[in-house]
Amino acid sequence: MSSEGYIPPAKSTDELKKLVLEAIQKTPEYRNPETFHALYDHLERGLSTDDVIHALEQDWDIARARFNKDEWQWKYEIDSESIDGGQITIIIAVDSLNREFTVVTRWRDS
Repeated sequence: MSSEGYIPPAKSTDELKKLVLEAIQKTPEYRNPETFHALYDHLERGLSTDDVIHALEQDWDIARARFNKDEWQWKYEIDSESIDGGQITIIIAVDSLNREFTVVTRWRDS
């Protein structure tokens, strides 16, 4: 992918929340929005897909946004809560054109 060209502006919190909630609603239940890394590389974190979906459906904040020139997409670090109320951080990669996202990784905050 090219490392030069138009970089679209980062989404605001409201824009990103709208995209994420719409994507969750339209995604079939059998399709998981998480990468292999998010699902299996850190089982010791004790987080499930249900925790991630719960966190994304709640009130959350964008902690950081970064444009990845290699994949030509924005990645957002989101601070939220898991089902048990613990603080978690989720990094999502956003496909604005297709109105989709992928969970790259997630972890519990101490």
